[in-house]
Amino acid sequence: MIDQETQRLASILDAMGCGVYIIGDDYTVQFMNKASINVFGEGIGKKCYQVIANQDDICSWCRAKEVFKGETLRWENYFPHIDKTFEIFELPLQTDKGTISHFCIYQDITETKEREKMLRASIEDYKKLFEHVRVGVHISSKEGKFIDANQALMEMLGYTSKEEFLKVDIARDLYLKPEDRRKYMDLIERDGHVIDYEVDLKRKDGRVISVLRTAHARYDREGKVIGYEGICVDQTQRKEMERKLKKAHDFQTNLIQTSIDPIIANDRKGNIIIFNKGAENVFGYTQEEVSKIHVTRFYKEGEAKKIKRMIYGPEHGGGGRLLNYKVEIVDKYGQIVPILLSATLLYEEGQEVATVGYFKDMREVKRLQQELQTLFEFEHNLIQSSIDAIIASDRDGSIVVFNQQAEKLLGYSAYEMIMKMSFNDLFPPAMLEEVRKELVSDEYGGKNRLILFETYMINKTGDKIPVQLSATVMFDQDEEIGMVGFFRDLREIRRMEQQFADQTRLIHEHKMISLGRLSASVVHELNNPLSGILNYIRLMLKIIKRGDLDQKRIEKFQKHLTLVESETSRCSKIVSNLLAFSRKSELELSEMSINELLEKCILLSQHKLMLQNIQIKTDFDPNIPKVLGDFNQTQQCVINLIFNAIDAMSDGGTLTMVSSFDPITEMVEIKIEDTGCGIAEEDIHQIFDPFYSTKTEGKGLGLGLSMVYGIIDRYKGSITVDSKLGEGTVFTIRLPSLKREDQPKRQYRKA
Repeated sequence: MIDQETQRLASILDAMGCGVYIIGDDYTVQFMNKASINVFGEGIGKKCYQVIANQDDICSWCRAKEVFKGETLRWENYFPHIDKTFEIFELPLQTDKGTISHFCIYQDITETKEREKMLRASIEDYKKLFEHVRVGVHISSKEGKFIDANQALMEMLGYTSKEEFLKVDIARDLYLKPEDRRKYMDLIERDGHVIDYEVDLKRKDGRVISVLRTAHARYDREGKVIGYEGICVDQTQRKEMERKLKKAHDFQTNLIQTSIDPIIANDRKGNIIIFNKGAENVFGYTQEEVSKIHVTRFYKEGEAKKIKRMIYGPEHGGGGRLLNYKVEIVDKYGQIVPILLSATLLYEEGQEVATVGYFKDMREVKRLQQELQTLFEFEHNLIQSSIDAIIASDRDGSIVVFNQQAEKLLGYSAYEMIMKMSFNDLFPPAMLEEVRKELVSDEYGGKNRLILFETYMINKTGDKIPVQLSATVMFDQDEEIGMVGFFRDLREIRRMEQQFADQTRLIHEHKMISLGRLSASVVHELNNPLSGILNYIRLMLKIIKRGDLDQKRIEKFQKHLTLVESETSRCSKIVSNLLAFSRKSELELSEMSINELLEKCILLSQHKLMLQNIQIKTDFDPNIPKVLGDFNQTQQCVINLIFNAIDAMSDGGTLTMVSSFDPITEMVEIKIEDTGCGIAEEDIHQIFDPFYSTKTEGKGLGLGLSMVYGIIDRYKGSITVDSKLGEGTVFTIRLPSLKREDQPKRQYRKA
């Protein structure tokens, strides 16, 4: 219960029409005035969030705790479930029992917010108008400087730089007669404005133009003039503007008059002020006839008043609007015409001046039915033009859809299939049983669905056709009504797979050829350490035959054996790398160091580089992160590029190898640059194609760069080439580092 003081206060507020409600510290509604009940319904005794927000939990925006602590609040909140915005005033209220209640007064400001929104839009329109209107718009100070001006004014006066224009002395640089500036200022400060004040101005190029100025004064808070703002119109531009305005007015008039839908506007007394051609066609009256007719004549008795109430109410589009209301109107001849009506109130300076209605003749439904038929035909054409075979059956299995691609795939005509054959006739018995089994399982897309399931079909000649099937069972209110399947012909894909397998075999053969070339280089590389090892062993044998070993000779033996060990290790490393390079293995991803890989590649190629009189330069970034890849295959790629560079520098040169890391893309880069003969521009775009080679016949198969491209692409990397004929070539490999956040999650082992 609440005290009598609160009751008297609530009665006063009830009469004022504001919404009022009071809640206790347990969020129970203790009082609601009539306005609150009208908006939220009777809620005394219920929790406030159940009544106000229509929910079971305390509102996320609730500020009651602050009020219970003694704070007074004034704020705004939007209630989406009733599409209204309220200004809310909340304060603590001490009852005669000494407890604190939450006293809330709220006012509907939905319409105010809508007007603010329109005002903001108007401000934006003003900004656009300022920048784009084709008359000069300016703001100037009382001292004779421009504060701002639009592009049209600068163009009118011959200026291109706004910075320069804002430095212009208006009286000295623009007025033909500087005293005219004084007259202009006297007029505007006396009357507060000038309209169509004609004056001669100078353009930047000295040409004189006559303009009409319309402006008003700008004041400070104390009412003193601080500047002026307005427009300048060139006489020729003004005539053009008048012509354009008339054209725009005529366009709007024509737009209304040529609308195929009736548009009718009436003033507040119900007199008709707009009655377009569409209205003449539907209602049967001429514009002259309706000038003497009240708007209620068009409706059945009582209907006009009902429509007016709905326009002012919130239920049918918001205050002042009515959307898509079905109503029957009466034409000139007493015929009933079904209409879909939308209407809105028109305001001028905040005052309601008219109502405009848009009438949709529902007899157009027949036209819409024709459009639906057109849509059906379009969907039929869509099915017929599909690149996949589409076959659908009814609940009994009889084929009801058999498109042109299905005819091409299976050799049957639609006439032979539709309602004459079933899905069962298109599969071998074993395959049919498997399709049925998988269709009811969850393995290929879920129950009653098949996604990308590969199987075989039987064509008209009895041949097996490999296809990829996507199918679904169709239901209508949980009742199975049929099935539709999309069949993709896999014969071309199978042929391409075979070609790919053949290409893979040729790539491996090329790898073996490369291995032969590498082996020749490795043999030379092994000869040097083996010769050293043999010489040291022979030397030590001779020393042993000479007699006892003293301490000095033992120390020499230790040095010789250390060198033998070093050279043997070098041989072992070369042989190990050669075996790894030659091994044909499946893709095995692991963490790998690019710098370590490049160093091994240099070791394998060093002898061949020396024989060709090629110097090697390296610049390896020691801080680059590791990448994910197959060490052997990546090594094969780099070796291939090195050998290509060697072939391109037959008379010697320089091979530069660089490793780096791009922190922006998080990619590791490898650059292999030579100073060789280069690649012709017309060959650049083909060098990664299989069997394409720029080498003379018998020197290469044209598979090396194709193989490199394929391997790098499998690592989600890229390889590019930049070359100039006669200057050299740079190959750049980019591989994703393990730092990349988008690196796919894979199981891999550490190298």
